[in-house]
Amino acid sequence: MSRPETTRSESTGERLARFARESGIPLLRIGLGVVYLWFGVLKLFPGGSPAQDLVERTVSALTFGIIHGDVARMSAAISEIGIALVLLSFRAPRSCAVLLAGHVVLVSTPLVLFPGEMWSGPLQASFEAQYILKNLVTVAAAVVIASSHPRVR
Repeated sequence: MSRPETTRSESTGERLARFARESGIPLLRIGLGVVYLWFGVLKLFPGGSPAQDLVERTVSALTFGIIHGDVARMSAAISEIGIALVLLSFRAPRSCAVLLAGHVVLVSTPLVLFPGEMWSGPLQASFEAQYILKNLVTVAAAVVIASSHPRVR
């Protein structure tokens, strides 16, 4: 007669590690989704976003002046709200990652388009540039989100 296998209770560290494994990516998607939704909704209203002027000028520069002003602001708002909805839907992790990476590339262009406003010297980023540079974390999040979906063979 064999003895039943005894199980030891899970330690606090093991419980935290299991929680992180099971909840990390969903929490990442929720956190990014809330931020994108919040920032997108702010852009729906004239003067609602502190980044409005920079957004309008950037979109205008990237579209060679075809899209500017309120249309530029609304385009940015709708794209950010769309990204938020994809994040919060918990679907299409690879598509979500592509949208996030593409968005980060586009919102990073002021660093090059308006260098006089973004940099006061080598490695001396303005407040706006620092705000843009923090999007490097979004790129890392996009990679993690993309990796969360098992490959279909």
